[in-house]
Amino acid sequence: MKIAPLFLLLALSVVTRVEASDHPDILFIAIDDLNDWTSGLGGHPQADTPNIDRLMARGVTFTNAHCAAPACNPSRAALMSGLRPFETGIYTNSDNAAPVLKNTLTINRHFLANGYRVLGGGKIYHGGGSEGRNDTWTEWKGNFPTTGKKISNVNGLKKSHFDWGPLDVETEDMGDTKLTDWAISELQKSSDVPIFLAVGYVKPHLPWYVPREYFERFPLDKVSLPAFEDGDLNDIPPAGVKMAKPEGDHAAVVKGDQWHKAVQGYLATVSYLDDQVGRLLTALEESPRNEDTIVVLWSDHGWHLGEKEHWRKFALWEEATRTVFAISVPGMTKADTRCSAPVDFMSVYPTVCVLSGLPIPEHVKGPSLLPLLKDVNAPWNHLALCTHGRGNHGIRGPRYRYIRYANGDEELYDHKTDPMEYVNLADRPDLSAVKAQLARAIPEKEVPAPPTKSKNKTKKSKK
Repeated sequence: MKIAPLFLLLALSVVTRVEASDHPDILFIAIDDLNDWTSGLGGHPQADTPNIDRLMARGVTFTNAHCAAPACNPSRAALMSGLRPFETGIYTNSDNAAPVLKNTLTINRHFLANGYRVLGGGKIYHGGGSEGRNDTWTEWKGNFPTTGKKISNVNGLKKSHFDWGPLDVETEDMGDTKLTDWAISELQKSSDVPIFLAVGYVKPHLPWYVPREYFERFPLDKVSLPAFEDGDLNDIPPAGVKMAKPEGDHAAVVKGDQWHKAVQGYLATVSYLDDQVGRLLTALEESPRNEDTIVVLWSDHGWHLGEKEHWRKFALWEEATRTVFAISVPGMTKADTRCSAPVDFMSVYPTVCVLSGLPIPEHVKGPSLLPLLKDVNAPWNHLALCTHGRGNHGIRGPRYRYIRYANGDEELYDHKTDPMEYVNLADRPDLSAVKAQLARAIPEKEVPAPPTKSKNKTKKSKK
């Protein structure tokens, strides 16, 4: 897909001053690396997230929502630009997003051009070089650092930030606490124009370092491992096993007897995050903006903790692609409702435009979620598509997940009978029609990834 120069894209946006009474405020909450381990989604029996649950209960929770890519950089670039990875070439964390997003009318640019006061703090894009520039926000704060952290390799695995353990610091020293403080202060300010407040929480991204009190909430001797099945990779094709990398993280975790400690660390970090979400939500509820603010909550992708002998994201199975996603719209959404339709994050951009009374830019092709926000049982003929690397795609429908890799390898799972995706049904002749129906979401054309600085250096060194 050829991307038009930014000045042409901006021309599609109605640049004008808007009054706060005509357009609602937007609280746009992004969470890094949070899977379905919330008590509301039931991803782990010990997950305890009363504040995230309270936030989701304000409106519609999408229980079958998926990222556009199972990695921070491509997922966030896709959501914020309205363009899929195979349209931009931003497939992985190493792909250079800056040149592409520089010439794209992203969500923050669009709202800024239409008169909103656009505020961003924490992690919204994958690094400030992507889109965290002052000229694309009214105010851009970036990440808030954690102070007093002087530990490393707590788990003994010697795998960089793939680490976990308690910090002997105050909660106030944590970066996400400082981010919440900033966001609360912005909610308390008056404004004669509507605000778009983007709050990007870094936790539960690795390393799982949070104050000791959060680890104590989950005694190690009572921690349960996630659901898994021995030999789960036996019916997975080579391309899938390659993504799982069982000989890497999982082998190290098992050998180092760190599986229970890792689960404890993740649960503790999610619990810390939940406390910050609670502080933010309480501030919203106590502010004059509460009755006129649309809240959009999303996590950039899922996360594996040993399921299929895999850790982190970087795969196309349910645990890696399923996200936390909820939207509340005053006067429209019913409280504490759930929608099981398969949706993906390409619907975020058009939905926030429609809800805010702004035009949808021509390059944004995802379907708006407005029908489902009004009625969670409304007809929905769309599939959720997730891409990890050029040619590798996972498609989620109401019942089945279909994965096709670049080399033609396939997987198919029936979530009605097999929610943990233990049995690969791709070779079943009677399900060929199901595969064909899901495969219609696979793109015919995929652009190559843009050259990265590291690749350029490599080429130069070979000359």
